[in-house]
Amino acid sequence: MDYSDPNAFTLPFQLTKQVRRDVYPLLEPTQPELSAKGKTVLITGVSGGIGKMQVIAESWATAGASGIVITGRNTEALESVATRLQSLAPATKVLAQSADITNEASVAALFAAAKEAVGKIDVLINSAGSLEAGLVGTAEPTKFFTDFQVNVLGTYLVTQNFLTQADGSGTVVSFTTGAIATVFPGMGGYTASKLALTRIMENLHAEQPNTRVFLLIPGIVQTAMTVDSLKPYAKDTPELSASWTLFLSTPRAEWLRGGIVSVNWDIEEMEAHKDEIVRDNLLGRAFLNAKLGKDGHPWS
Repeated sequence: MDYSDPNAFTLPFQLTKQVRRDVYPLLEPTQPELSAKGKTVLITGVSGGIGKMQVIAESWATAGASGIVITGRNTEALESVATRLQSLAPATKVLAQSADITNEASVAALFAAAKEAVGKIDVLINSAGSLEAGLVGTAEPTKFFTDFQVNVLGTYLVTQNFLTQADGSGTVVSFTTGAIATVFPGMGGYTASKLALTRIMENLHAEQPNTRVFLLIPGIVQTAMTVDSLKPYAKDTPELSASWTLFLSTPRAEWLRGGIVSVNWDIEEMEAHKDEIVRDNLLGRAFLNAKLGKDGHPWS
C-alpha cells in the first residue's frame, strides 16, 4: 500500500469508481427529495465532542424535521447543540436529553422523555461509539471491552426501545466502519465490536421486515476518536455522513435496506448497477461478495 496516497485507506473499500468526500448536489439537505418534514429523529452520541453527530442533527434541522431528540452524556454540550438547532429551525421540536446508553433504566428514561416531547420516533441514528485502543492480550479487559459495552450493548438497548415505541417499524441507521474488513493492530476491540454490531443489524433486517435497517460507513472523518495513524487520511466531511442519514430515510434508498453502504460511494453510480447489486447481494455479509478496490467493483 502506498501510504503517501491520501486515499490509501479509502480506495481498498470502494464499491464505485467515483469517490465522494463531501456533500454533492443529490445530497444537499435543502433538496426537496431529502425533506424531513413530518419525521422525528433520535440521534445518539451527540455530546461526545466529535462534531460529526452535531452536524447530523443540524442537517435534520435544515431538512425540516418535525422533532429532533439528541442524546449523550454531556448535558452542557447537548444544550449548546439544542440552541443551535432551534436557531436553524424554530418550528422544530428539540429535546436534549442526557443518557448512558449502556444502562437500561437510562435508555428507558430517554425514550419516555422523547415520547412526551416529540411523540413517536420515526428514525433512529445509532451514532454513539467508543474506540479504546489496546493490543489483544495486553490491554486491561475492562478497558478493552468498553467498545463492546457502547458499540454493541448500548446500540442494542437504544434499538430495542426504539422498536418497542415504533411498533416494529421505522428506520434504523447504525454507523459501522470499513475497518471491519481488515485488521488494524491496536484496534481489536473496536473492529470486533463493530463487526458484531453489523451482524446484529443484519439480523434485525432479516427478523423485522417492517423496519428499514441500514449500516453506514462514515469514511474517515477528523474527530476525537480518529487514531493518530489515520489522521493524514481523514479527508471526509461530517456533512457527507449527515446527508446520507437523510437520504437513507427516503423511499429512494428502499432498495439498500439491510445493506452496508459507505459515504464514499457515489449513489447514482450504485443506482446504475442496482440490479447487479441486489442480485449478487454485494452490500451484505461484511464485504465478502463485492470486489472492492481502486477502480470499484468490476461491474458486469
